[in-house]
Amino acid sequence: MISPLGRALDIAAGRYWWVLVVRDVSAVGDSAQILCVMRGVGRGRSSICRSFSGTLEECRRFQIQHGGADDGVLLVDDATPVKIVSDSVNPVVDFPGYKPDCWDHVDTVSGDFSVVALRSAIESFAQDVQKVGFKIIIHLPLVLAMSEMVEVNEDAPCLLFNNENGFARLYLATEGKVVAGYKVLGENTDELEKYIREQYLVKDPVKIPFTINAEEIAKTVAEDAWLFRTDNMPSFHTPANKDALQRLRDAALFRRTVKACVVVLLLSAFVVLALGIVESVYTSESQAKIQAHQSIVQKQKDLALIWEKLDREKAQSEEFLKHRSRMSTTITNFASVVSEDIWVTHWLISGQVHSVQGYAVTSKDLSDFLEKLENDRSFINVRLRTTEKTTWKKHDVVRFDLTAENVR
Repeated sequence: MISPLGRALDIAAGRYWWVLVVRDVSAVGDSAQILCVMRGVGRGRSSICRSFSGTLEECRRFQIQHGGADDGVLLVDDATPVKIVSDSVNPVVDFPGYKPDCWDHVDTVSGDFSVVALRSAIESFAQDVQKVGFKIIIHLPLVLAMSEMVEVNEDAPCLLFNNENGFARLYLATEGKVVAGYKVLGENTDELEKYIREQYLVKDPVKIPFTINAEEIAKTVAEDAWLFRTDNMPSFHTPANKDALQRLRDAALFRRTVKACVVVLLLSAFVVLALGIVESVYTSESQAKIQAHQSIVQKQKDLALIWEKLDREKAQSEEFLKHRSRMSTTITNFASVVSEDIWVTHWLISGQVHSVQGYAVTSKDLSDFLEKLENDRSFINVRLRTTEKTTWKKHDVVRFDLTAENVR
C-alpha cells in the first residue's frame, strides 16, 4: 500500500496515469476496466499497480477510493463504432448523405491508416463517461493502441481476428500495415471475413488470432502519453477536462522547479567543494600569503570601523539638520502618521502644500490616516480629493489622492 506521502510525490512527479478501457457504456456487467499505470524507473517497463473491472460507476468509485478523485483518465474507447481507412480513401465518400463535419477523422502517427467515427456517437459516448464523474484528458479509439501491439506479416495479406465479450473483430493488414478494421456484434466472423475479402479483393489471407489484453493496452497508451505528451497523440476531438489539464500543468511545473533546485544545489555544492580545495591548497603552499591575507582582513575590519564611525557622525549630522530645518520636521511628522497599511506612491511638496497619492488596504485604514493628519498640529486644510477601489497584485485596495498644508 502506497503511503500518503508516497502518493503525493507520485502525483507531483507525474509518475502514473489512470487508463479507462470501456467496451460498452450500456452494459450492466464488466463493461469497463480502470487501471493505474506506474511509470518504470529508469528504462524499466511500466507496471500496473491497480486494476478493477466492472460498470462505469464501479470503476469511478474504485478510482476515488484509491486517491484518484481529482485525476483525469486516458479514455480508451472500444464502444464507439469506427471504420479504418487508408490515406488514399476519403472517409466521406464511403458514407453518402453525410456532411464532412459529421465525422471525426483521426490519423495515426505513422500515417499508415486513419480511424473514422461519427462525431455525434463520440460525443454521446464521452458524455456517458463524464456523467459518472470521470475527467477525460484524451479520448483514444482502441484500434490505435491495438495497431501498435499486433505483429503482422509483411509478405502476405493478414486477417487478424478476435472473438471476445460477444463481439467479433477483424483487421486486414497488407504489406505490414493495417488498412481496414471492423467490430460487429456476435462471435461469428465468417460473414465479416467474406465481406472483407470481396471489398478488398483478398483471396487467401493469413489468419492470425489476437487477444485484447487491457493491461498491455493501458501500458502502451500510458507510455505513449509520457513519450509524446497527450496533446500530440492521435485521438478523437473530445475536449480535455480543464481541471485535469491544470493538474498536469501543476505537476509539470513542480518537476521543473525540483530539477532547477537540484541543479542549483549541485552547483552550490561544487562551488563550495572547489573553494574548500583552493583554500586547502592555498593554506598549505604559503603561510606568508595567509598572514598577508589576515593583514588585509584586519585592515578591512579597521576600515569597516571607520565607516561605522562615519555613519554615526553622518546620522548625528542629519539629526541635527533635521531639527534645524522646518521642512524636514514637517516631513518627519507626515511620515510618522503613515501606518503599515498605507503605501505612498507619489509625494510632491510645492511650497507649503503636500500632494500625496497612494494605496490603503481598506477604507478604514484611509480614514485613520486622514484623522491622524488632521490631529497633527503641523498640518492644516487636510483634504481628500479622490478615492477609488481597485486591485494591486491581486489584492483589493483603495487608491487615494489628498492634499495638506504646513502650518506657517
